[in-house]
Amino acid sequence: MGDVSLRPDGFAEGGGLIDDFDGIISDIRFVMTDYDGAMSTPVPVARVVFNVDGEETEPTLYSVGGKDDFAPDESGMGLIKLKSKNTLTKKAKFPMLLASFIDVGFPLNKMDGDSIGYLVGLDGHFLRKAVEFKGIKRKDERESTVLLCTKINQLPWESKKGRGKGKKAASDDDSLSTPVASCIGTIIIGNGGDISKKDMLSILFKDDSLPSNKRAALKLASDDTFLNGRDEWSYENGVLKMV
Repeated sequence: MGDVSLRPDGFAEGGGLIDDFDGIISDIRFVMTDYDGAMSTPVPVARVVFNVDGEETEPTLYSVGGKDDFAPDESGMGLIKLKSKNTLTKKAKFPMLLASFIDVGFPLNKMDGDSIGYLVGLDGHFLRKAVEFKGIKRKDERESTVLLCTKINQLPWESKKGRGKGKKAASDDDSLSTPVASCIGTIIIGNGGDISKKDMLSILFKDDSLPSNKRAALKLASDDTFLNGRDEWSYENGVLKMV
């Protein structure tokens, strides 16, 4: 997993637009992008997909820093530093998103220091807000606003209450959950009977025995609802233990 601090309390001072909606974070990961050719060199961003009324949105991209500062780790859930920086700047858009979660009640002690997988499944209200970049001229509205969380409806590890809409939880897909659980169990046993979630995801990313839909499998494996709902292991404080 990456070696860059992703906790808001450690940030140094220093992304068709969707807006004003209730949605669930169905996928989140760090990727490199050139913004569809708008930049000559790809830069790292956090790519967030929301589930709104049962349909997945187009990805929303949040800046994290310059191309020379960070790069996604192998799992896509963390960042590795390329130079001396080991934390993000508060002026980048992804730190603004994380800070907005804290502002509306997300417990800081539940935020992993170097992984963003814990955010999959968060149900909240999101609203686009204007941001000011002093001394920087922005080309359009996309660059002068950021989509932030204004209310948390349900935290990722809480039991699914359901709002009468949307796709069923990934953990309800038996055709995927059984082989994914088998892979995770093998990893836990191979690590002596317990392993942190972030280390498990890093190993799982390289597992050739995963189902062919690797993206969906990794998404399921990062879902705290799925991890909490299995009988093969216990899951508490970010650590899986065989029972």
